[in-house]
Amino acid sequence: MKIAVLGSTGRTGRLVVARALERGHDVMALARTPGQVRAPASGKLRVVRADVTDPGSVAAAVAGADVVVSGLGVTRRQDPSVLVDGARQIASAGPRVIWLTSLGLGATTGALGAVNGALLRRVLRHEWEAKGVAGRAVREAGGTTVHAGPLTDGPYRGDGGLVGAADFTPRWVPPRAPRAGIAALMVAEAETPRFADTDTVALFEPGRR
Repeated sequence: MKIAVLGSTGRTGRLVVARALERGHDVMALARTPGQVRAPASGKLRVVRADVTDPGSVAAAVAGADVVVSGLGVTRRQDPSVLVDGARQIASAGPRVIWLTSLGLGATTGALGAVNGALLRRVLRHEWEAKGVAGRAVREAGGTTVHAGPLTDGPYRGDGGLVGAADFTPRWVPPRAPRAGIAALMVAEAETPRFADTDTVALFEPGRR
């Protein structure tokens, strides 16, 4: 399978690249600055320059890919419109899309209760609106969104899974999500689509609902 990874230089995107290579896939790591891609040496890895602020470069970069997995994010120094531009370009490019976003947005609005939902919105205020617009663009194009709670750099213990957003039981405390686990779940969804054209929630705990 040919998997294109958007946001491949980020903390989550790098793990998606590594996981996809580990699983034996041909990987296209999309990056605005190709020299910043850090990935295991592999003949199955191709680093491709793609910049969401350069119209057409993303569509050209993903040509031939079976699926695009996005770990695209922004820092407080970046314009959050990058998320919207990236989502719209990927959504219109053709391949199936699996898009990482935040729990509490879109189909998961209200999932954390009024108080924690408001706190999360405050924490993510820099990119909150852009994340919402980006997720809608992906879903309207038939893609899969993966809503995750606070991301951590802790180890992944193989206890994760995706559940449909409609089946997620609201809770007061946001479930944490190891980045390595997110990478594993997104690559697994790329390999075997179980939630095509669906909003999902990533859970790493018994019961998963």
